[in-house]
Parts: sequence; structure tokens; C-alpha cells
Amino acid sequence: SSHFGTSALPKQAQRAGAQRRPDCACGPRPWRDGRSCNIALVLFRFRSMSPGLEEPDQKTAEELEAHFGTSLDRGLSSQQAAQILARDGPNELEKPPKPTLLMLFILQLTGFVIILLLVAAVASITVNATGPAKNDILSYTTGKAIFVIVILNAGIAAWTEHKAGDALEALSKMTQASIYVVRDGQEVKVDVPEVVRGDLVVLGTGDVVPADMRLIEADDVKVSEMALTGEPDDVAKTAKLKTKKPGEPEKLTPENMVFSGCSVTNGKGKGIVCETGMSTRIGRIAQLIAGDEGSKPKTKCGCLPDTSANATPLQQNLEKLGGKIGVIAIVVCIIIFIIGVLLDRTDPANPGSPAWLYMILISV
Repeated sequence: SSHFGTSALPKQAQRAGAQRRPDCACGPRPWRDGRSCNIALVLFRFRSMSPGLEEPDQKTAEELEAHFGTSLDRGLSSQQAAQILARDGPNELEKPPKPTLLMLFILQLTGFVIILLLVAAVASITVNATGPAKNDILSYTTGKAIFVIVILNAGIAAWTEHKAGDALEALSKMTQASIYVVRDGQEVKVDVPEVVRGDLVVLGTGDVVPADMRLIEADDVKVSEMALTGEPDDVAKTAKLKTKKPGEPEKLTPENMVFSGCSVTNGKGKGIVCETGMSTRIGRIAQLIAGDEGSKPKTKCGCLPDTSANATPLQQNLEKLGGKIGVIAIVVCIIIFIIGVLLDRTDPANPGSPAWLYMILISV
């Protein structure tokens, strides 16, 4: 498995296209809708902002060798790779900061049903505190019970989610993808996050491309670019330099380039890494969907992180069901309150109390 699989991308970036847009700047490729075409256009705009080499597909292997300070025979040295890794950071997509246990606990208290229960508890305690039995501790039983149940539920849910996050993180470390690269003149297997610009990567059938690469050797190489463009058909790749003619539109995926997250379906080859991490095409698509560069992470209630995007379908359905039940409960409470007030129902233990005060307790 790969750390840059299709699951790292939003669904709209994975869909296969069916409609052709010949007027698109990215050339005559099939796109389902304008959003996919917009992704391609933004990738071209981001290319000029990339810290790496511009248009590596138009450079010879010798020019790339000189630019990245590598060797076409021996690759990078271990010392060079360590220095580049320290400078550029690991070859992985940025992850949002992990919520703390306290933050998860607070998030559990922001649900619609939980807020409804808290309001009911406060209303119960407030009404009893202003009534004739305000000195009776047992009169606050309902409000206290609701508070205890809500706190216990939020604590258990937060702890369970926190431990589940730790288990998933440990599992991802155990299944970390790796790839063969040439360093110090030898083929060595390294973890994908340790791949750096200038590395000489060896690709074979079944491998997932670890970073954006310019091929220097290609033996009947075919790549599935569905993760990047949405096209279902495998694309043939070559190491040959194809000079762009004046006025010819720039291709989104040049024939001598392979991109991070795309799987090799046939053949074998070798290439020089040109971009890693968030500077890759797949990283820029992630930036595009999350927002422009430098945008702040989504929040709710002003300061709490918004984790709704990570919710499973079951969690989303349960949240919707809880909301519907809460709305029904509010409607029922209002109806009971109105009927009780109209019928002037009072507390049998305290006939002198107003009907509306007694009906609030009954509704709660």
C-alpha cells in the first residue's frame, strides 16, 4: 500500500471523466465537469511557485543530474540525502494536528442532542431553585442525573476516540510503504517519507510512485494516473525528451514524467525525483481542495477544530438521527407545555404555584 493512494485525495479528484473539453488549456483530455479542469489549471499556476526545477520534462538527464547534484550511476550519497531531508522535510502530505484528549472531550459536548440535554438540565435546576422546594436536595435529582450522564458519555466517547487514533497511527507506521533507490552506487530500500529530491528511484510493476519523477530509463512502462487525473486507462511512459513546439499547450502529465500516488501497472524504469511532499501534483490538489496556501484550518464554535470531514458514514447518520429525535422532542415538549398552561395544570403538592412553572418541569 502507499501513503499517497487515492484515499488521500478528495472524491472529486478521483472521478473518471466522460465529457471532452477541447477548449481547456490542459489539452484534449476527458473531464467529467469543470471542477476537474479547474484543478488542472491551478496545478499549472502552482508550477511557477514550486521550489524545484521548472519544466523538468523539458530537461535532459544530464541537466537534471547537474541541477540536483546527483549521479545517474551512483545516485545521491547518504550524506546528501540526509541534508536534503533535513532541508525539505519528509516526503508526505501534511496532516492536521491531532486533537488532545481534552479537546475531544469538549467536542463531545457540542453535539445537538448533548446541548439539548444540557439545556434541559439547566432548566430543571433553575425552576427547582426558584420554587418552594428549593431547599430540598432531592428536587434537583433530574438535573443532576442529566449532567452526570452527559459527562460520563462525553468522557467515554473522548477516551475511545483518542485510543482509536493511537491504534490507527501505530498501524500506519507498521504498514509504511517503501521503495528502492540508488544511493552510494547501490540499490537500497528506504521508507517513502525518506525519499528526497535528486534521489534515483527504481520502479517496477506494482510499485506506487513515491514522488514526482522525471524518467531517465523506461522499459515498456505504463502508469495508472486515475489518482491524479481520473482517467481509467493506463498511460504509456517514455524516457525520451519531447521538445515542446512554439504555441503547443502544456500537458498536465508529460510522457516522460510519473507522479506521486500513481501506480506502475507494467514494465520497469528509473527516474530522478523532482518534487516531494506537498510540492507534488497530488499535494497541490490536496492544497486546492483544503483551500489556498496559507489558509487556516476549519473550526467550529469559533476555536474548536472541525473534525466532521473525518466522520464515518455511520457517525454522520447517527448525528442526523439524533438531530431529528431532538427536534421531535422539542416539538413534543412545546405542545405539552401549551396544553398544560391552557388547562391550567398546577403542581398537586403546591397548588399555589403558577401552571407555567409546573409545566416546564413536566416538559423537561
